[in-house]
Amino acid sequence: MGNRRRRKKKSHRIYAFIVLFLGLAIIAAIIFLLFYVQKIEVKGNNYVTEKEIIEAVQDDELSVNALYILGKYALGRGKTLPSLEQMKVGLKAPWAVKVEVKEKPIVGYIQNGELYDYFDKEGLVVLESSALIEGVPYIEGIGLGEVKLYEHLRSKNTKIFEQILETSREITKHDLKPDRIVCEEDVICLYVGRIRIRLGKNVSAVQIAQIAPILEKIGDKEGTLHLENYSEVQGTITFEEGALPQDIPAEVEGELEDSLEDSQELSNQTQEAQAAGITE
Repeated sequence: MGNRRRRKKKSHRIYAFIVLFLGLAIIAAIIFLLFYVQKIEVKGNNYVTEKEIIEAVQDDELSVNALYILGKYALGRGKTLPSLEQMKVGLKAPWAVKVEVKEKPIVGYIQNGELYDYFDKEGLVVLESSALIEGVPYIEGIGLGEVKLYEHLRSKNTKIFEQILETSREITKHDLKPDRIVCEEDVICLYVGRIRIRLGKNVSAVQIAQIAPILEKIGDKEGTLHLENYSEVQGTITFEEGALPQDIPAEVEGELEDSLEDSQELSNQTQEAQAAGITE
């Protein structure tokens, strides 16, 4: 009698285990099928391709499941591309993943053979393309080492290169769109249409802040705007009207001083410069 009861209890346990196992298997199958990724929707990208972002999201074998993708990004283990500032992953439906990204702003580009390498404010190459992006300044006049995607640009002249990056950051803040940023004998120059803007060897936010209102006053004239002698304590800004050279010469300090003697005084005080009070 006692043996029969024990056998009965044992068979009940086995039956309960089988039921539990089958129940978990059914739930797992439902979850797998219901959350099997059929669509990934990407928003916010301009220069980073949708394909690159989707490949980053599904970078392992388990990333066919939407809950798994959601979990790994929630735990900070999901892959993010170096060209992105921000990447948010969520579910639009059990089988549909939505990805919202914020790209790193491009501040300039260099030519690398037949390709153009675009970089962010830290000098990181975020895009390599054969296409030109409108409104991005071309950087020239400084030697660079080997250029690779998702690596920082490197130059032997570290100080000048840092000044070029600082210039790129500041013009982005002030929504300026120069055609070129050129290093001429260690002097940083911007080219905006028919105007060359000489900023000097050390570029400051104060200098960049003066450019937009001054260009508005200059209008359609052609020439060189001298801001290299402008600072918070010295408010001298001059505009030298005349045709720009086709090829940028290697100017020395003496030649610069001679050209400044022929130029016209536009503003003498910091307050006048900030108000864009230019007199010819």
